Amino acid sequence: MPVIIEWTYKDGTKEIERIPAEIWRSDEMVVTKVFMKDKEVVKIVLDPNEETSDIKTDDNVFPRVAAPSKFDELKKKSN
Repeated sequence: MPVIIEWTYKDGTKEIERIPAEIWRSDEMVVTKVFMKDKEVVKIVLDPNEETSDIKTDDNVFPRVAAPSKFDELKKKSN
């Protein structure tokens, strides 16, 4: 799968960068890449438009966003 990254900068602008699937050629489990940006990055989202078949999307955002637990959701429905 390709790696699709949405960068959000401190000034509010966004950029989407696409890294082809060949990045996984040397190691199919772990990949390391260094990015140099001219602006300060405040948020990173992997696959922002849900183009790949990722079933666990809650870990695609940095910094991490606190998601309600299943218990909290059930509690809210019962009230």
